[in-house]
Amino acid sequence: MDNYLLDGHKLFWHMDRILAWQQNRMIPPIYVEISPVSYCNHRCIFCGTDFAMQKAVQLDTEILCKRLKEMASLGVRSIMYAGEGEPLLHSDLSALVNVSKSIGIDVAITTNGALGTEPLWKEILPPLSWVKFSVDAGSPSVYSRVHQVPEKAFDKTLDSIDKAIKVKKDHSLNVTLGVQFLLIEENVDDLENAVQLFSQSDIDYLVIKPYSLHPQMIKEKEVSYSEETVRNVQEVVDRYQGKTNVNLIFRKGTMEKYIQREKHYHHCYALPFWGYLSSRGDFYTCSVFLGEERLKAGNIYERSSHDILMGGDRRKAIEFGEKDLNIGEVCRLNCRMARINEFLEYLEKRPEHVNFI
Repeated sequence: MDNYLLDGHKLFWHMDRILAWQQNRMIPPIYVEISPVSYCNHRCIFCGTDFAMQKAVQLDTEILCKRLKEMASLGVRSIMYAGEGEPLLHSDLSALVNVSKSIGIDVAITTNGALGTEPLWKEILPPLSWVKFSVDAGSPSVYSRVHQVPEKAFDKTLDSIDKAIKVKKDHSLNVTLGVQFLLIEENVDDLENAVQLFSQSDIDYLVIKPYSLHPQMIKEKEVSYSEETVRNVQEVVDRYQGKTNVNLIFRKGTMEKYIQREKHYHHCYALPFWGYLSSRGDFYTCSVFLGEERLKAGNIYERSSHDILMGGDRRKAIEFGEKDLNIGEVCRLNCRMARINEFLEYLEKRPEHVNFI
């Protein structure tokens, strides 16, 4: 059961921001993804930001903390540390997550988890809403093939997850720990191993999700799914669901939409509701178009969060996404904002006589 609505969207719970958007397209984002570093300790074969990891840079802690406080005052409600590289590689990640939480922002991390230690988890788990571990395998050999690391790294990652679970239990923390399995041809036969492995653990959920090609990816990789794929995955999940305390989530709807290879919206209305801060300090209204000046709103080393989030460049980027972005040609299938865009496009098609409900 998808208690986290991973296969849908949660904009319904932000009606105040939706109403503000309808009245004036310029609103502060609800959610911002931040890339603390540009480099990674893994080289996953499905990495959509392989193009971005050409130079090792990390965000300046002092500047970022200042900008975070400004974001909070504007109404940003959540931050996810993930992005181009591995967030655990940032030397001050503990400070970043603790500052984020202390100023009233919900904070989370997506990580491969390999660098996690018990002392680190004690520092960063208390302020976090959730951590998602990208594992994508159920055995050392497949993990090695998919993440492009030695086989022994698999046990190291599992040990890191176990230590995070221990810290959560020992300190009665209200943090959700999840594992992600991105289904591709190299690991499809390892899926049941992963489901069996993590069903016996004390993580909160295991999510199985489809791949989506990033248009800027250098090592371009395409993946095909079929109705048989959907049935096979569902059968595996059904065999274990109910026999474990782990929530097994199959993003079936998302995979089915990927099979259809159609986008069910024609405008990107979602840009005002989220944003992406790159490891170089550039703020984009969409994470898929890093380097695209028309979707860039400014740099945190040069401007305040107010100037970036409420300034003219972001307004132009939002207008470009809504009116001029060729969704059918340049956007990825199953964009992170796809369900939100479908919802917002429906809202924009206002019928006559709305008061007659």
